Amino acid sequence: MNPSPDWHGLHQAHRLPALRLRSVLYAVAGLVAVAGIVITVVKIDQSGNVSRIEHANLELLVLAAVLEALSFAGYVVLTRAAFRVAAPRIGWRASTEITLAGVVATRALATGGAGGAALTAWALRAAGMDARTAERQLTGFLVALYSVFFVGLLLAGVGLAAHVLPGSAPRGLAVLGALVAAGVIAVAVSLFVAPADIERRARRAARGDGRIARLARRLVALPAVGHEGTKAALGIMRGNWSAPAAAAAWWAFDIAVLAVSFVTFGSAPGLSVIVFCYLLGHVANVIPVPGGVGPVEGGMIACFAASGVPLALAVVAVLSYTAISTWLPVLPGVYGFWRLRRTAAGWRPSDPAALA
Repeated sequence: MNPSPDWHGLHQAHRLPALRLRSVLYAVAGLVAVAGIVITVVKIDQSGNVSRIEHANLELLVLAAVLEALSFAGYVVLTRAAFRVAAPRIGWRASTEITLAGVVATRALATGGAGGAALTAWALRAAGMDARTAERQLTGFLVALYSVFFVGLLLAGVGLAAHVLPGSAPRGLAVLGALVAAGVIAVAVSLFVAPADIERRARRAARGDGRIARLARRLVALPAVGHEGTKAALGIMRGNWSAPAAAAAWWAFDIAVLAVSFVTFGSAPGLSVIVFCYLLGHVANVIPVPGGVGPVEGGMIACFAASGVPLALAVVAVLSYTAISTWLPVLPGVYGFWRLRRTAAGWRPSDPAALA
């Protein structure tokens, strides 16, 4: 008589490769996080600010880490508010996993958060959204999130330029920031008020065999997606009071991390200057550098220095902020990515538990 198969042993054997892969991912994430922090410390050392680290208030650094966690919590709330209606599978757990996994994806492809957006689109499709709905809701989510960013940059720029807000930011720099924000807002408004049949009109205009016509056919869907996305953003922000609060929390708590970093190593400049330099520096996130590190921190340091903040203090504060906001979340981000893959693999049309 043949012995019965050892199903438990077979199951464990199939799990071994996955366990090894997870262990490797965690190890790599840990190394990346440590390497990022070490690189930050080396940069501080090269700038001659080691003495500031030696006298840093560690309790304030812990507070900064807590504030960064609250920033991520805001992102989780906005993710659920934006996608829950169109994709009931996107509950609290999936929203948290998408947020954490997006950290890893964004570090890999930082341009305007493109890596995180691509991963979110994949998760939405896995949750049952069709491609067009996923495009619309994801665009709406990004418009809702960045509307707070650019409105804040516009108000801070105008306020500093008109000397309504306290602070010593150069007037030309403040005007530049306000103009950038106003331009982006104008594009968003123009897409919102565009005709509902803009895609049909664009396709009609793209007829022909010329080079311009061929390029137009490739880009023909973008105005329509932008139009639908801006309307979706309005629906997200109006449909749930937590959505605008969550979008504001994502930015506000991250700015608070920067402010605490200044206090940790010296004294903080005025709040309006911190907000303005933070926002203007993050505009450089469109430059495709892994993790956004380099253009963003360079932009913030330059803005602070131009606003009268001692260069040494600006360097150490901004680099410390980068270590906390960019590198510290990498390890939980890998965990979120791993969990999201398992969650998405378990989503089945006939699985009512996935809708809970």
